Amino acid sequence: LAVLLGEPASGFQLAEATTLPTVPVVPAGLPSSVLARRPDVAAAQRTLMAAQARVGVAQAAWLPSFSLTGAGGFASPELGDVFTWSARAWSVGALLSLPIFDGGRRQAGIETARAQLDIALADYRRQVLQSLREVEDQLVSLQGLDREATVQAQAVQAAVRATTLSEVRWRNGRTSQLDLLDARRSELRNRRAALQVQAGQYQAAVGLVRSLGGGWGG
Repeated sequence: LAVLLGEPASGFQLAEATTLPTVPVVPAGLPSSVLARRPDVAAAQRTLMAAQARVGVAQAAWLPSFSLTGAGGFASPELGDVFTWSARAWSVGALLSLPIFDGGRRQAGIETARAQLDIALADYRRQVLQSLREVEDQLVSLQGLDREATVQAQAVQAAVRATTLSEVRWRNGRTSQLDLLDARRSELRNRRAALQVQAGQYQAAVGLVRSLGGGWGG
């Protein structure tokens, strides 16, 4: 921690925490749009958009290439020439000499672009489903840990009461010191178990924040 903060390790200290922070509460109605902030989902989305653009470029290659407008925003002379071509210019022999008739190369380009689009779409779907699965896993984990924390807190309270009762009985000479030590050990075990559950809640909360792409804030 000292290295990360740029401080000398010999003089680095952390203030002793008297209480632990509470586990953040996940708000209800969290929109699925927050998943777009995840790097893997965003990258798959950009790849999909690029694949869609490549399909459009490949389809546009079927059009003859000439200028539609000229200087000053007026119609290009090339555009006028298209409408003055003689019927002979539109004959089969003339059309086959145009660049768009290239033995299927442009059609193959469109099919390739569409295949790449299908691959990108499948990858995007996979990334979204994976992100949803990760979010669901962390939410289920938090729910289970919350129930476990409630039960463990009740166990700690019962152990504290047992320790208090044992101390009273020991002071009054009604029980041995060994019974008191057993009660204190039982209380300590329950407190440790409660801390382990709480640590699991923190880890699950961090995992949920990560799976949501950074949290649920705006």
